[in-house]
Amino acid sequence: MSDRPEQQKEDHRTRVGQERRQKTLDRLIEAAILVFAERGLNGTVIDHVVSRAGVSRGTFYNYFDTIEDALETARIALGREVVLLVKDSVDLSQPPAERIAHGIHVFIEIARRNTLFLEFTARLGRRSFSFAAVLCETGPRFISDGIACGAFQDVPESLIFDMLEVGTIAILRRIMAGEAVDVEAFVAAMLRILGLDFESSVTVAKQAVPQSLPDIPEDSLLARGNAAWLSSH
Repeated sequence: MSDRPEQQKEDHRTRVGQERRQKTLDRLIEAAILVFAERGLNGTVIDHVVSRAGVSRGTFYNYFDTIEDALETARIALGREVVLLVKDSVDLSQPPAERIAHGIHVFIEIARRNTLFLEFTARLGRRSFSFAAVLCETGPRFISDGIACGAFQDVPESLIFDMLEVGTIAILRRIMAGEAVDVEAFVAAMLRILGLDFESSVTVAKQAVPQSLPDIPEDSLLARGNAAWLSSH
């Protein structure tokens, strides 16, 4: 019994240390996303990230070995949030074409309305987190299920994912440049590649336009990062 107070103190110190470490990691990840979005991969060095985070180089090396490690961690952290947002918005009872069309729309609209995510994804291209990766994680059987039920042509999934990835990044770059983008036409084109006829692809693309986007939690990395981005630009 006499050891319990000391054990409680030790447990408390451990929890405080873990919380402090997590807060520092979160600050580094947020800083990395902001800097990568602003400078791109080739223009970012460790000093940019530590300066933005307000920590030392030594602290950076406590968490990452290289700037590429920081990018990968930032990509995964931001991507995980977007995956959940898209996943929660998709009605899994809908046919495969409707699910994919809705998911593309939601992904692009999240980027359009969140400048940080738009900049991060558009500038880093395939090193960022594109809709193809979102599709792989939110519905890895969307395409194979569509092929199995005869809704889609038997097109290799890897090819579809590559085309989605390149296409969505191109769309986001156009949006970032201030160009008008016909998202419905892009969605319809992707559906035709999957085997839908022209009229059906246009109809599904139009019907899949989301009436509203999922709520983004205020304490999320996406919301905090976007607020920081907007306040500094």
